[in-house]
Amino acid sequence: MKKCIVNCLLFIGLLVSHAYSQELVPPIQNFSPTDYSAASQNWDIALDERGVVYSANNQGLLIYDGLAWELFPLESQSIIRSVLPHDGRIYTGSYQEFGYWKTQANGCMEYNSLTHLMSELDMQSDEFWEIIAFNDAILFRSFGAVYEYKDDKITKMSDVVSTAFEVFQDRLVFAPRKNGLSFFTQDNNVKPLEGDLSLIDGINIRDLAVSGDTLLIGGKEALFGYSGEKLWRFRNEKLNQLLKSSELNHIISVSNKEIILGTIKNGVIQYDLENDTFQTFNRRSGLQNNTILGLAYMKGRLWLAQDKGLDVIDLEAPVKFYTDLTGELGAVYDLEVSKDQFYLASNTGVYKLTDGKLNLIENAEDHAWNLEKIDNDIYVNHNTGIYKIVNDQFIPVDTRTGSFSTKKIGENDPRLLVGHYTGVSLYDRKDGETRELNEITFPVKDLIFENEHTFWAAHPYEGIYKVQHDNFRGLEIDKVKPLGGRENFNPKIYNINNQVVSYANDEWYRYNPFKDDFEIFEEFRDLKNSRLIYKDAQYYVFVNSETGDFTITDLKNDSISLNPEQLNFRQVKMNENIIRENDSVFYVTLNDGFAKIDLHKLHNNMEDQWISVPYIKEVSDDLQSYPLSKMAEIPYKNARNISFKVGMPVSEAQELRYSLDGEEELTGTAESGQINFRNLKHGEYELQLSAIGNGVSRQLNNSYKFIVAPPWYLSVTMKMVYIMIILSLFFLAFWLNKQKLKKHQLQLEAKFEKEHAERLNRLEKERLMNEIDLKRKELANTTMMAAKKNEVLMEIQGELNKDKSKFSNQFRLKHIMNKINNAVKNKDEWQVFETNFNEVHEDFFKDLLKEYPKLTSKDLKLCSYLKMNLSSKEIAPLMGISVRGVEVHRYRLRKKMKLDGDVNLTKFLIKNF
Repeated sequence: MKKCIVNCLLFIGLLVSHAYSQELVPPIQNFSPTDYSAASQNWDIALDERGVVYSANNQGLLIYDGLAWELFPLESQSIIRSVLPHDGRIYTGSYQEFGYWKTQANGCMEYNSLTHLMSELDMQSDEFWEIIAFNDAILFRSFGAVYEYKDDKITKMSDVVSTAFEVFQDRLVFAPRKNGLSFFTQDNNVKPLEGDLSLIDGINIRDLAVSGDTLLIGGKEALFGYSGEKLWRFRNEKLNQLLKSSELNHIISVSNKEIILGTIKNGVIQYDLENDTFQTFNRRSGLQNNTILGLAYMKGRLWLAQDKGLDVIDLEAPVKFYTDLTGELGAVYDLEVSKDQFYLASNTGVYKLTDGKLNLIENAEDHAWNLEKIDNDIYVNHNTGIYKIVNDQFIPVDTRTGSFSTKKIGENDPRLLVGHYTGVSLYDRKDGETRELNEITFPVKDLIFENEHTFWAAHPYEGIYKVQHDNFRGLEIDKVKPLGGRENFNPKIYNINNQVVSYANDEWYRYNPFKDDFEIFEEFRDLKNSRLIYKDAQYYVFVNSETGDFTITDLKNDSISLNPEQLNFRQVKMNENIIRENDSVFYVTLNDGFAKIDLHKLHNNMEDQWISVPYIKEVSDDLQSYPLSKMAEIPYKNARNISFKVGMPVSEAQELRYSLDGEEELTGTAESGQINFRNLKHGEYELQLSAIGNGVSRQLNNSYKFIVAPPWYLSVTMKMVYIMIILSLFFLAFWLNKQKLKKHQLQLEAKFEKEHAERLNRLEKERLMNEIDLKRKELANTTMMAAKKNEVLMEIQGELNKDKSKFSNQFRLKHIMNKINNAVKNKDEWQVFETNFNEVHEDFFKDLLKEYPKLTSKDLKLCSYLKMNLSSKEIAPLMGISVRGVEVHRYRLRKKMKLDGDVNLTKFLIKNF
């Protein structure tokens, strides 16, 4: 019995190993607890319509938007066992706790517990393990009962102990523990499922799933199907044996012909219902853990919730991988496929891969550069020489030195040309002899033939050589001058359409035989920085030296790209190699194995690739979050750091780009789900997100607009204040100007009045001056007339005095003389003169007496005449004295006034009085 059990286990182990070894593995991405910063165990997993991932983690709800993970723990710190995104809510179930999470207006997640709706229900320490949506209701199941949440009410549908439930043909079917299958009627009564279910009696059903019109029933050790009231067990014994040893836990249908089985001990099983074949993915395939606690599927990607970590398998990827987990293989440089067997040349030797078993060919250890299949024979360019693989034996051809490449000379020529570490050898396959071409004494990494008399050799360090020969004798070797004007390190040479072409220093050159020189290869000008690593009659394969992207093209209209991410960044840098098996299958050598590329699927994926729509989760500054449903207005002082949390669910998109338009224009790539803008100018902005795939982009449905408010000194209130200040300044300036104008007007009026008064005064003064002048003239005239009169009278008097003896009447003469004398000294005339003089020379006598109080009236009379600038001759008649008497009087007056002799008395009086 024990021997039988051991044999069975051994058989199962070999079966599992065989199932794994025959298949290549699609890309698997691992998310460890370190990546998502939460607990190891994930009990359930689900995706919403956008592709956002939700996981029921030991520490809370775990969300992955494609760029960043976020953990939302329950307040009670309970373990979340189940999760379901539905209609904008994320329902979760845990120990005696059920509720939903919802994104608030500001993008933050908030939990709403529904436990208060179950206060009247008798819960027996229920823990909610499964949630589904059915008929506008949310159904959640514990081991003890099934509950319905509808119209903000929770009712208990049944107290039955169940292990799984599922909606099948518009009915809620559930699995009572070890008691077949039942369903709920419309009035929530329980009825057994129709048909003979004896096949599953006593079986503990672990999960239910629907595939087309079939209900899949997963027992712990077997898989069953139910359709048309008929129940059957799947007959694939290999699968059943595998399930028996692996313990089935979950089922999910990914198409009408394919399902996924999650197990406790052996990862997941991809089962093709149509072809009745399966493939297993477990730790040996690249999973983190073999215990699968939850499954979710969307757009070709299978998400796994595991006992340790989360994984995603791209089931529909056009690339699948063989990976040597032991590390023995090393970096693969070349491979050949022969009769379903792989021969791998790596840096550790040459290996044979058959049925997933990797074996080092005996004596083939050490670095192998290249494999060449020539006339059904495989030649190996090895670090120790050139070898031939015959019946899996490593047969030496030439072991004098290591070799790089082997080329067939002609279609019917049995000889091979070998480029090796110290030159070139000629190997004759007929007689097995090898001859060294002694003229070539440098390492040759690659060889091409131009014609039967010329071949070209590429030195790995020093450039290109042209070799002309006569049946490989009498060699003429010419080194090509450095292409591009600088040394050519590791140049590549090719024969393309019977043209010698070289790739050196990231540029393409073509040999012109007429000029015997290389020139720029115009046809490949757009392929700068792209090395050619494979060519045949149909396809050319280039690899970009900067980005590592592979381009498979026919150089006409058909072109397909493969980026390093699709190869998990595992390509052998600078030694990339690609091998074509048939019309649709290529192999790429990798650092730890190789990848198989389905070209047709890759082409279809490029045409039908799904690019997820990026979205904004949260907008915040250093102090607060802002609503996503309307335009946010961010205070200027908070705009020093504006943060956008963004998501781009996992898809064929390779990067998330953003563009910000507004007062400032910025573009970039969102890293780790975060975009930060610092010190933005105030104004309106619009943020646009674009998910970029292979030539395809998807933008945010509605771009997000926001405003950076102006600083306080440019706010609306302050602008109003500024306007008020400006208006006030304007009115103040207006008032001041008005006052200034008024003052100016008053000044003008005062000036006018002053000028008018001055003019009047001037006129009055002129009038007075004219009157004075007139009076002066009249005074002068009167004085002169008086002087003339007196002079005449005095002359008459003198004449009379001369002839007085002749007068008979002396008395009469005397009387006449007295009258004349009285007339000359008439006081009335003086009074008239004095009055007129005072009118012309006001205060003259007063000022004169004030200065010289001892002056007599006679002195004053003389002074007045002198003031009028009269001469002594003119004064004499007026005073009734002689000129001599006037001179004497003037002398005496000078003495009284104490004037020097040289002072002109007349000028003194005119100037000072």
